[in-house]
Amino acid sequence: MLVRRVLTAAIGIPILAVLLYVGGYVLVAGLGLLATIMIYEMAVMMRHAQMTYFPWLTGVFVWAFLLAVPFSWPASLVLVLLAVLSAAKTLWVVEPRGFQGAVNTLWAGVYLGWFFSYFIRIRDLDHGRYLAFGFITVIWMTDTVAYFVGRSLGRHKLSLRVSPGKTWEGSLGGTAGGVAAGVVLALVAHAPAWQGVVLGLVVSVAGQVGDLVESNLKRYAGVKDSGSVLPGHGGMLDRFDSALVALPLAYYLLWGLGIR
Repeated sequence: MLVRRVLTAAIGIPILAVLLYVGGYVLVAGLGLLATIMIYEMAVMMRHAQMTYFPWLTGVFVWAFLLAVPFSWPASLVLVLLAVLSAAKTLWVVEPRGFQGAVNTLWAGVYLGWFFSYFIRIRDLDHGRYLAFGFITVIWMTDTVAYFVGRSLGRHKLSLRVSPGKTWEGSLGGTAGGVAAGVVLALVAHAPAWQGVVLGLVVSVAGQVGDLVESNLKRYAGVKDSGSVLPGHGGMLDRFDSALVALPLAYYLLWGLGIR
């Protein structure tokens, strides 16, 4: 398992690094492709849970949210479109669970589209290339340290019902790793260390919450992983669940701290 995780990371990290380095429409296209895979994985989990879901409509919204950034469309416009079309879809569905499908699609569009679009927003900041790499570093440090600390020292379950494998020891270790990464990045950028502590803490905790959100969905659907596209990591959604929830918070925190 560990060997497969390392090999997958050795391939995936350079690809994401290139996307973040180039930015622009290359990043939009790359994120759109990743999000499209996640939409498919979401559809499979929804089907396992016997929940109505309209994946093609989610795809429309995800691409709209991603393209809204370079084209400077207001996110509120896309949100209104998302709500209206999701509601209208209930009129086209004969089965009685059409409303459930609209709600699931609305949620998935925000979760996979709006949240993911903040990757592009962070990259478009004045020092966006550095900040985007910094964000990913904090997320990866959190996941990596939590994994190893949890395996070696984990005793007390963090959330037995949602994710039995996670422990408080692993969570605290991951948070410490994320904070350490944030401090190092702040020092390298000649920023105050306390800003690195705040950024690392918020991103690390938010990332772990995002991990639990997706774990709860998988548990409800009765699946171990969202997919199998990444050996040792599961699906694409398994790899980016931490980042999705943390991205909007990181973006607005960077603005609040005056880091652009």
